[in-house]
Amino acid sequence: MTEKTPAELQAQRVQLIASTGLTEEVLRERAEAFQLYPEHMDVWRTVEGIDYLLGGTEKDTALKEAEALAGRWEGKYFELVEKYTPIAQRDAALQGHLPALRRAVEELPAKCRYHDDTTPHGSWREACCDTGVPARRRFLAEEALNALTSLGESRPCG
Repeated sequence: MTEKTPAELQAQRVQLIASTGLTEEVLRERAEAFQLYPEHMDVWRTVEGIDYLLGGTEKDTALKEAEALAGRWEGKYFELVEKYTPIAQRDAALQGHLPALRRAVEELPAKCRYHDDTTPHGSWREACCDTGVPARRRFLAEEALNALTSLGESRPCG
């Protein structure tokens, strides 16, 4: 086993990076994108080992702090997504189903076979007569669909 001082490791690190003919940033970027020749990848792995032995550089410390901050923001982001996604999903699903609902409502008769007026008669009757009930329900369903359509159009995006 050989022992080297931190200064010797730093010198070896600089020499290894220089042997590739690339800057450290380019070497890092290409390694992360898996775009290095095998011999350059070996050099990069050795440089990473040296960095590990040296306990990290100032860049590594700043990177760790940035990753921790990003992790906290990511946690907050996912908390908000979980809180508001069900509403957005329901709204999107409803907007997606509106055309099918509208087609289904259009299958109901538009008016009573016997009467043109389908308004309820008294507090105990739903429509003009039993035959007018589907027409009355179509009228009410169309009002509800129109309200949902206008609600979806007036809701701000994002």
